[in-house]
Amino acid sequence: MTEHDPLRDLWASDQGEKYTMSISELSARSGHFRSRIKRRNLIEYLAAALVVGIFGWMAFIVPVPSIKIGAVMIAMAAVYISWQLNRVASVSEDDAPEENLAHAHRRALVRQRDALRSVWRWYLLPFVPGMLVFVLGTSVETGETLPIWAVISTSLVSLGFVSAVFAGVWAMNAFAARKLDREITALDNVTIIE
Repeated sequence: MTEHDPLRDLWASDQGEKYTMSISELSARSGHFRSRIKRRNLIEYLAAALVVGIFGWMAFIVPVPSIKIGAVMIAMAAVYISWQLNRVASVSEDDAPEENLAHAHRRALVRQRDALRSVWRWYLLPFVPGMLVFVLGTSVETGETLPIWAVISTSLVSLGFVSAVFAGVWAMNAFAARKLDREITALDNVTIIE
């Protein structure tokens, strides 16, 4: 049995009707949202630490300069992305519900939606230079023992795979941003009761 969720009902009807929600329901929704953002960011920080560790280790042990440079660039991109994640997509104290809970929750939703919409710029793009140097460096290194067609096809397959992953990440974030848009619209049509 599912609970009655006025925001979900509003999304389904999409008629712009006014719904009511208690302050305790909104507080629970806001707290859950903030917890999800904190958990997501923690996972992202751990993933960035793993990327820095792996590519930092590769930069240290691989003797090929182009691979070494690409690995360092990828590790630096992960650090930059972590900083950006904290800057643009963390739980902001400005969104803390000391004043009007509905306004604070709306600001938090808008902040996350805007971060998701711009993920290509601050999350994906910083990886591109390092990935190109790394993939091309790997191809050049293996190219000494392989025919040129094999080097080119391997590079294209690698770049195609990376591009597909990037496109998937972008699409998932765009979907999440649209979902937040619907929640913002629904929140704008909710009357908060005590």
